[in-house]
Amino acid sequence: MLVISTYHQLELAQIKRTLQKVAADNLAKPVAIKVNPDLQSIVDSFNLLISNMNRHSEEQRQSEESKDELISNVSHDIRTPLTSVIGYLGLIEGKNFNDLGQILKYTHIAYNKSLEMQNLVNSLFEYANVQHATSRLNMTQFDMAQMLDQLSADFELEANKRGMEIIVNSLPDKIMMKGDTEKLGRVFNNLIMNALKYGKGATHIWLNAEMKDKEVVVTVANNGKPIPEDSLKHVFDRFYRVEDSRSKKTGGTGLGLAIAQSMIQLHGGTIAVTSNDERTSFISHFPTS
Repeated sequence: MLVISTYHQLELAQIKRTLQKVAADNLAKPVAIKVNPDLQSIVDSFNLLISNMNRHSEEQRQSEESKDELISNVSHDIRTPLTSVIGYLGLIEGKNFNDLGQILKYTHIAYNKSLEMQNLVNSLFEYANVQHATSRLNMTQFDMAQMLDQLSADFELEANKRGMEIIVNSLPDKIMMKGDTEKLGRVFNNLIMNALKYGKGATHIWLNAEMKDKEVVVTVANNGKPIPEDSLKHVFDRFYRVEDSRSKKTGGTGLGLAIAQSMIQLHGGTIAVTSNDERTSFISHFPTS
């Protein structure tokens, strides 16, 4: 017994020295010692603490990087229209115009650039709200097939102007599920608007809903110009634009798909994109429970 007690004391002394060295030196590395099972649990608990601290530290680092990236992107996207607003209003303020027509031209450009900034700010607020940990869903029972029919009617005129036809398919004809209809309406509004704006050469937009074993699968697809393969993995990134100049021309903020993805994830669902010469499809999966 004396030998065992002495051995345990030596192990405790070894653990104490190791922990003191780790605490004074580098908390990022786990304690690499092996002792008897009774004392090993102490070492394992300490290593778990170190692992959790490292994970938390990495999450904080990534969060800071994400914030810095967000600020950088917002500053870049606001600077361009703001420079135009200040420039054209400065021409008017300095009386650098020939007639009323030129004044109206300058104010029209400044007004449109102001709308661009307003659109970006509104999208930022929406993105920040849906990313917030306390964001809540107002869950109700609704018919997904009916929602898609209503969306088709809402966009019919715009689609006709662009020479497109919207086709709705549902299997079965009625798909009852729970969700926040306001948020989901905004998700599919965004996906349909993207298909209208960026589905260059498209003649059709398909809105398909299907009830499967334990999920509802909703697809928004068009037969327009495909998304380049190297862009597919980035389309849900904040501020990413597949075609930068065209997106800015059509008023895109690069936040729409990031917002859609976040709203779908709030519902416990997922969204993915596929694109080839036949169709570009945004496929959303929602659990039925």
